[in-house]
Amino acid sequence: MIKFSDRITQMQSSPIRRLTPFALQAQAEGVEVLYTNIGQPDILTPPAFDAGVRNYLDSTRSKPVAYGPSEGLLSFRNAYTAYAERHGINIGAENVFITFGASEALLFVLMAVCNVGDEVIIPEPFYTNYRTFCDMAGVKVVPVTLEWDSAFGYPGIEAFERAITPRTKAIINCSPNNPTGSVYSRTELQELLDFCRNKGLFLISDEVYREFVYDTEPISVLQLPNSESHAIIIDSLSKRYSACGTRVGMIVTRNTALLDQILKMAQARLCPATMEQDGAIGLLDNSDDDIVVMRETYRQRIATLADGLETIKGVSCHRPKGAFYMMVRLPVKDSDHFAEYMVSNVRVDGKTLLVAPAKGFYMTPGLGESEVRMAAVMEESALLEAVKILEVALRDYNG
Repeated sequence: MIKFSDRITQMQSSPIRRLTPFALQAQAEGVEVLYTNIGQPDILTPPAFDAGVRNYLDSTRSKPVAYGPSEGLLSFRNAYTAYAERHGINIGAENVFITFGASEALLFVLMAVCNVGDEVIIPEPFYTNYRTFCDMAGVKVVPVTLEWDSAFGYPGIEAFERAITPRTKAIINCSPNNPTGSVYSRTELQELLDFCRNKGLFLISDEVYREFVYDTEPISVLQLPNSESHAIIIDSLSKRYSACGTRVGMIVTRNTALLDQILKMAQARLCPATMEQDGAIGLLDNSDDDIVVMRETYRQRIATLADGLETIKGVSCHRPKGAFYMMVRLPVKDSDHFAEYMVSNVRVDGKTLLVAPAKGFYMTPGLGESEVRMAAVMEESALLEAVKILEVALRDYNG
């Protein structure tokens, strides 16, 4: 009998997308599904991207669509460098490495800094795909559990100290955080970076949502002192410019020796897509007004969603300080079963709701059983409809 690898058979399916077949079945029955399970913004991609793609297509009418450099187009890396400079991050094009989205960026970094069997520390709950990328790289995730009662805030350096073993190679930190919406302060981020330097670890900083903060100014780990060797940014255009399908990500670090090693893997996959990079240059060269408008839109949407959720008996949530997600605690024992029940059975004015059960955002067994993640990626009127559907679903489910 032909068998598949242990690596793939032991890998989890995406907890975020697991219930999608039930949503598609509802759509086939003529039901409108409100998708709060996934961070797919509904805001239009700024038109500067269209102009950049058109320029690329015009340039290829007299020549083939050719391979680009494995590390990404220099023109794009220069554009990203200029964008970073506007935001107080002083880097050069040699510090920027282009990838197929932030996903490939993180996978490349893990494979470059970890051996099979090594460990990375990640505060939980965390973006579920971190676990999958670690599985692909043969790396063990060691969680540091964040507390609901402290709104999933910074756990203190002692929590990271307790998680270290001789096989620890890095800490992955996401701020603003997906899925919790928590944001680390400059002081907290500096403490974590200094801890990594003292322990000889890399700090892998997922900054995909960096500009989407609501109470403070955006902060990057590369704006901090002593970030030359141990700090690595994972970045992307997906959320900042509502351009998820472009699949343009970045590894950003002043540790150019690390990028030299990553180039070996990048050369094997040849190059990131050139047309998307050219289109994205237009986004980076444009003013940051679009980012500001998106941030204010998400700020209002989050407030609307939180206000609505707080009216439902037994439901609680923490208002995010950044990104556009929130963890929601429900009066149920099994949020997986409840979410499947809701999208499959509950209909309010011809609509239903899909949420992301939170168990898959934790490594520690038993956590997240009564929680879901919701993304404020639709208009406020739709978010209010989502609240109504959730309320009806909870009433029906709990009898």
